[in-house]
Parts: sequence; C-alpha cells; structure tokens
Amino acid sequence: MKNNLFKLAASIACVAAVLPAWAQEPYPSRTITVIVPLTAGSQLDILARGLVDGLSKLTSQPIVVVNRDGAASTIGVGAVARSKPDGYTLGFGADGAFVIQPFLRTDLNYKVDEFEYICQTNTTPLVFMVGPKSPYKSIADLIEAGRKAPGKLNFGTVGHATSFHLLAESISMEAGVKWNHIPFRVVGDMVSQTLNGTLDFTVSVPNTLNAGGGVIKGLGITGDGKVPNLPPVPLLRDMGYKYSAPPSVIGFYAPKGLPSDALGWLRNACPRAVESPGFVGNSVKTLTAVAYGDSAAYTGEIQRGNREIGELIRKLNITAQ
Repeated sequence: MKNNLFKLAASIACVAAVLPAWAQEPYPSRTITVIVPLTAGSQLDILARGLVDGLSKLTSQPIVVVNRDGAASTIGVGAVARSKPDGYTLGFGADGAFVIQPFLRTDLNYKVDEFEYICQTNTTPLVFMVGPKSPYKSIADLIEAGRKAPGKLNFGTVGHATSFHLLAESISMEAGVKWNHIPFRVVGDMVSQTLNGTLDFTVSVPNTLNAGGGVIKGLGITGDGKVPNLPPVPLLRDMGYKYSAPPSVIGFYAPKGLPSDALGWLRNACPRAVESPGFVGNSVKTLTAVAYGDSAAYTGEIQRGNREIGELIRKLNITAQ
C-alpha cells in the first residue's frame, strides 16, 4: 500500500512539473514595452513608433513606446538591461550607447555583451549644417575660420561624447583646428540657436535640415548620402576625412537570455515590421535610410563600432563629463 502511495505521489509530482510547460501561453501573450532612450518627437521616437505600428499588425497584444532619455541614452539602455529577459521589455535606438559610452563611463550598469541584438532597422548619416544667415558656405569655410580664430567658432550637438561630437572633433583633429563644443539636452533649443545664428554650425541627423521650413543648409555628410528626400549635401569622405564614412546604425534589442519562442518571434517579426508602410513612412519622414540587418549583421556592426570608435576616442582623448 505504501508502495502504491509512493508511486502515486511521484506520478503527481511529475505531472505537476510538466503542467507549467503545457500551460505556458505562446509569446506574446501580454503587453510589450519598447523603451526609446530619447525624448518623444525625436528621430528615434518617430522611428520606434513606426516599427511598433508594424509589429502591432503581427499580434493582438498591445505594444507601447516608453521614452527614457538622458545620459547619452544610457538611462534607457540601462533600463532594458535590468529588465526581466522575457521578451516583454525591449529597446530601440542608435549604437552610441553600445559603441561610445563603454569607453567613457565607469558607472555604466550594463555591458555590451548583455544584449540580444535582434535586428538592425536603419542607418543614419551625420550632417554638418548651418543656419540661413551663416556666412559659411562649406566645410572649408569652417576650417579656415577655425584657423583664424581658434576656439571661437561654436558648434552644437545633442550631447558630449555623442557620435555628433566625435565627428566634429575628428574633423577638427584632421584639419588641425579648434572649435568650441556646445552640448544641448533639448533638440529644439539647438535648432533654434542654429536658425538664429547663435551657433556657428551644428552636427546633427539629416532630419534637422527640415527644421524652420528647410532653411538650414547641409555642408557635409557622412556615409554615401543616399537618404530619401535628402537635398544634395557634399560627402565628407570625398573631402578625404578618414573618420567620416561609417553611418550610425539603429536597431532593436533586448536583454540577453530571452526564451527561445520570444527570440524566434521577434527575429521573424522584425523584417516584416521594417517593411511595413508605417515604418517606411516614418523613415522617409525623418530622412533616415531603411537598412535591415538580421541579428548576426547587427551584432557585427556593434562589434565593428566598438573597434573603430574606441580607437577614435583614444586618439581624441575624449573623457566623460
């Protein structure tokens, strides 16, 4: 009798152990949160909402965008890293938090290898630009002015040690000039000071050229300049600048350790969302090139960025503020 009771208890235990697997709902079964590490209305925010629109067509579950800006995107990226790796908290953003900040900050609460890089969605070049009243008509003009008055020309970016800041400093290093960097927390303030001429020039994403009714002029652009609806802008690589070619990459990521069904769903859904009218439309709206790359390609871009930008930061001797 005792033997039978023991066997019965063992059988019940086995069934109980298997039940959670049977009862587990397929992914996704509840709301997914996508954290964007910049403010609402920014280029990344607009792109994220287009991606979410495409993803939402593939599931009946809600997908919401949450903005967690600050500290050169590391606050939002850190929130993703600290989230439970179950597929219900994801991140979307540019590569700076992965390829720049690890070389500058000792207080990061994440590591680059703690993420699943689900897919790359876009590339975005960086642009030198001036306001409508600027006397400067080319990069050569900026360099000449910098040589005549070292440290007097003010340029704006969205933050210290961002890709925009690094680009300007790399050009000034190669040209042997000194410009004065003005970092901005609020993009609108930077745009206003570009338009009214308080800033001598700005380094930003192509979408900034749309501000003020299209009166801001591009003087030089990274990459190949192939961006939908972008007015012609001279290529920095054609001017011979060594560190001006690679564009910044934008992608979709998650904390490492996702269940296989969640990771599989996300990897399959991502290219379909990138092709969706909402995402393509928002990419065109923000003058951002659609450039899908699968997990392996996206991971490779992050690794390349670590090598190349790490070397650049050391040469520029840039440190965290």
